[in-house]
Amino acid sequence: MKIKTQTLLALCIFLPSIDSHGTMVAPTPRQPESMYWYQVGCVIGCTCSGGGKESYPTLESVDCPNPAEPTLDTTAEVLTWNIGNTSPSSRGDWNAYMPWRAPGTSKPLDSCGIASGFAVDAAVQFPNAFVNPYVTQGMKGTDLAYDYKLETVWVAGSVVEAAFRLVVNHGGGYQYRVCRKERNNDSGGMTEDCFERNPLAFADAFHTVRFNVDATDPLKENISRASVTLNAVDVTEGVQPAGHAWRRLPIPACACDLGDGCYENSSSDGTKAYVTPNAAAYGHCDTGLQFEAEHLGKDGVWPEGYGYYVETLGDDGGRSEDAKDACNGMKSEEACVTFSGCLWYASADKSVCYEGTKNASEIECESHDQTACATHDDVCEWADTKSLCYSKTQDTKDANTKAKPEGFDGGGTIVDHEANQYDWIIVDKLIAPSEVGRYILQWRWDNEQTPQIWTTCSDIKVVEKKGPETDSSAQAARWMGSSIAGIVALTVSFWL
Repeated sequence: MKIKTQTLLALCIFLPSIDSHGTMVAPTPRQPESMYWYQVGCVIGCTCSGGGKESYPTLESVDCPNPAEPTLDTTAEVLTWNIGNTSPSSRGDWNAYMPWRAPGTSKPLDSCGIASGFAVDAAVQFPNAFVNPYVTQGMKGTDLAYDYKLETVWVAGSVVEAAFRLVVNHGGGYQYRVCRKERNNDSGGMTEDCFERNPLAFADAFHTVRFNVDATDPLKENISRASVTLNAVDVTEGVQPAGHAWRRLPIPACACDLGDGCYENSSSDGTKAYVTPNAAAYGHCDTGLQFEAEHLGKDGVWPEGYGYYVETLGDDGGRSEDAKDACNGMKSEEACVTFSGCLWYASADKSVCYEGTKNASEIECESHDQTACATHDDVCEWADTKSLCYSKTQDTKDANTKAKPEGFDGGGTIVDHEANQYDWIIVDKLIAPSEVGRYILQWRWDNEQTPQIWTTCSDIKVVEKKGPETDSSAQAARWMGSSIAGIVALTVSFWL
């Protein structure tokens, strides 16, 4: 299978935002602001590049000239995006090399993610401004000190719970793994090979969705709305490590490459609806969903469990009516200017209706190839890693003043650092390691829509199961019982 390597042609709208997409929430993450520890530029068979995070990445932009071949077939029910290659874009199977197409074969920059996800030398980057001044861009999550105060205690071999939440749904799936701390600190560190050797088995075939969750105690049931159970889809073939289950995300996005704001007559490849026979509208997904999910529908247990912007569910993901896509659909200046929030741009290279949050120089620069970009170097600048022409008004380095693309990277979402409640989380039951000791737990999410891997880690102490010989309280109870019995027997014998 070969994928075309055209550069990004779709119009991307730029809005100020904070970029964050998913994190494990229980056990307690070891990373400060754990939503922002990940890596970009990830494709199957290669180490993530730390750059090249555009809507339609090329193998050149992610520095992977020889990727592995996909192991999950394009028609497989375990896929979550562009199933059966139904995208009407000209790029063919554009996400063939995304991490979920061969789960576990992309190599993260760090097993616990790097702060901000982007390498510090990436030509185009959108780093997060961390509240914690200690955290710097590119810092490795495995280099953080083990936190004995925050460690979670598990009993060896027991059934335990872990949970995650998403803000932007990029599809794909995930796996939980561990690496033994004591045995690896002095022998190469917490490497991905170590985590790969120690995947945790799922204890059952279900997810539990919990609602209105207290962020300080995510695994506690909230009585205001009962939890629901979903059937999980586990993947054991074509994965790495071989034979060990990964779990598909259960939430379908809308049926277009972007996953949101899809419609049939879109002029943008990203929002052009898939040609899917008998596709039925669902909620704000007017042209259908990426895949069917049994928890949806009026009789489903979680009817709002779908979408692209998913921090809050039950509406359009917390976003206003998608003016961006409405603007893109206007083919004439007359129609464009009559729609609220839309502006018309015309040049020798292109004419387009766009949302009014973007200025003319940004629109103009994006229309240029590398040669044209150089001839407009007074206002435009070429980014080699993304093969894109950018306006110089778009600061690609400063996290506080930059404008960020509202394309496949999930821009346009704002996440509350201090949120004290989560709208929902997904809980899985796992089998704890059988050997006592201290471990680092990894939640690894391989995306299918984007070249990204999210890796959140937690500090875990596994203790011995208390049995008849090791449980001091049980021993004390038995001693007390035998003593009382002895006294009673002695008293009875005395009176006899």
